[in-house]
Amino acid sequence: MDLVKKYLLHLPEGNVTMTREELEARVRELVKNHPSEHICAYRVWYEGFEGCGMPGTDVYNVIVETLRSMIDDWKDIGPMRWEKFGVVNPSFLNLHYDSAPKFKGDDIMMLHHFHAGRHYQGPDGRVFWIPVIEDFDMRCFERKDGKYVGTMVEIDPRSDYAKQMVEVK
Repeated sequence: MDLVKKYLLHLPEGNVTMTREELEARVRELVKNHPSEHICAYRVWYEGFEGCGMPGTDVYNVIVETLRSMIDDWKDIGPMRWEKFGVVNPSFLNLHYDSAPKFKGDDIMMLHHFHAGRHYQGPDGRVFWIPVIEDFDMRCFERKDGKYVGTMVEIDPRSDYAKQMVEVK
């Protein structure tokens, strides 16, 4: 009789079961050379495992516990707002972000050219907060007099306008 707990994962190839050790090993491999500054269990689930739907609570907890155990690589920074997931607690900071790969071929990856959650000033003087940065667009909100005004603005991160944007503190 097999008494080893198996975790059920709903993946594109179908329902898969893994032991805790297999699940932990896969999480460690997925995030080992991760180029992002931040990560959370949902991002590991959707981008790494290509998981379908929400991960089960038991699978989610193993992902979180594995990230927490990687104290030389990831720091638990508590709650952080994610555009795709809402506020996630815990979220993790990549302690090796400075040495993480920044280029894909000859192009800098957009997530390193701009940083989500920071403010940038455009060449026309407008200041934008960027909650989401992807290869094909940045989703931004204009900030004026300490308040966000108007609706979301999408800026092509490879446009001449974006190339002239500078980070503001």
